[in-house]
Amino acid sequence: MKMAVQPVDHKHACDALIVPLFENEGVPVFVKPFDSQVSGQLANAFKEEEFTGKKGQVIVLRCDAAWKRLLAIGMGKKKELSSDRVRETAGIATLHLSRLKRKHVAWLLHPALANHAQAVAEGVELASYRFDKYRTSQEEKEGQLERVDVLVEKRDIARTDKAVRFGGALARVQNETRAVLNEPANQMTPMNVADIAGKMAKSHGLKCTVYGKSELQKMRMNALLSVSQGSVQPPVLVVLEHAGAGKPVIFVGKGITFDSGGISLKPSKDMDQMKFDKAGAIAVLGVLQASAELKIKQRVIGILALSENLPSGSASKPGDIITARNGKTIEILNTDAEGRLALADALAFASEMNPKAIVDLATLTGACVVALGDLAAGLMGTDDPLLTKLESAGRVSGERVWRLPLWPEYLEHVKSDVADVKNVGANGAAGTIAGASFLHAFVKEGIPWAHLDIAGVAWTTRDKPGLAKGGTGFGVRLLVELLRSG
Repeated sequence: MKMAVQPVDHKHACDALIVPLFENEGVPVFVKPFDSQVSGQLANAFKEEEFTGKKGQVIVLRCDAAWKRLLAIGMGKKKELSSDRVRETAGIATLHLSRLKRKHVAWLLHPALANHAQAVAEGVELASYRFDKYRTSQEEKEGQLERVDVLVEKRDIARTDKAVRFGGALARVQNETRAVLNEPANQMTPMNVADIAGKMAKSHGLKCTVYGKSELQKMRMNALLSVSQGSVQPPVLVVLEHAGAGKPVIFVGKGITFDSGGISLKPSKDMDQMKFDKAGAIAVLGVLQASAELKIKQRVIGILALSENLPSGSASKPGDIITARNGKTIEILNTDAEGRLALADALAFASEMNPKAIVDLATLTGACVVALGDLAAGLMGTDDPLLTKLESAGRVSGERVWRLPLWPEYLEHVKSDVADVKNVGANGAAGTIAGASFLHAFVKEGIPWAHLDIAGVAWTTRDKPGLAKGGTGFGVRLLVELLRSG
């Protein structure tokens, strides 16, 4: 889809013109010159309360102007305006016009949205994505926008164009991330993900190193290897590097391409959703791609810990004890707590790279979904300035996080009677924090570290305003904003 910023032109030709309007404020002055007939129709709609401008409300009017339809999208109360709201309403308008098979649309950018052009571009791009790769009927596929013009006053073209380009590029990367995340497990094995990472790195000038099973054995990555024991698919560790200034910021992602629970088998209901257990690693893949495309100045390293978790005669068993890369021993009490095992070796490996900071992402615990639902990721860590930056990045990007404590007492929850640590907490209490407490044991002391539990936000089982059900690509915008903020 092509997106361009152009000067306001009352004769701008397109299939539909989108006009954002605020609640109970009527038709703004900047709309009236476009089409007196349409302005009158909108004014009448406000008067008759057919349209009030409430958040997400849509009204479509026919007109005889250069555009064939005018779509008014409600922005809610002006005092409550935010980038989140703009992104969401831009998505709602985009979906509505896609269903009407509009190919070329234009946004008449309300002056109040001048500082939110990036969010408009993100909302349009994110809403345009659908995972319909495997649908054979063209009739079942919704119409796709081919061009979106953003119309602004001439004085605002330069800054709006910069914001739209950035937002559009970032959201396109997130959509590509969603496309990989939505792939089923038979199409996206650990090695398949590694192949995609290699091709992406080559096309974007990134360094890519892939460690297969034999290398992982030599590297003493026994925790990651233990996860893969029940599968015929070998584990893979992928390291991507974006050249830049300073010590690297390292992102580590859990990449379980399918999680059955292993010997501690999950219930069959909704097990198909466990293709999304690779969401952390795929988000890291997207962040590295975005770092290259958007020319992030910071040196960035991404580590993808990839494996399947399946039951078989060779699978890890509850009660097994293994030794991780950093020499710490782990008692495996539940093979469905496998993501933290894969991350343990990856975090120990990252700690050896003299990083500026480490941030890991993982669909780690169902307890996080219970605590926060699908509105925020759980945030824990050892460095208050890093956690504060992530909270701020969450507010700016719209990918929200919520801090949970990681007090020393919680570290006691994962101490084992027979090894250094165990991979579950105490009697199921504080499950999300127990997961972070376990990971803490594999990050070298003194390194700023944050853990993001994205179990509730990595995918959605229902269509949301401006976002189709399936993988969300959560983490791409959040971590790019973290890098931008320094």
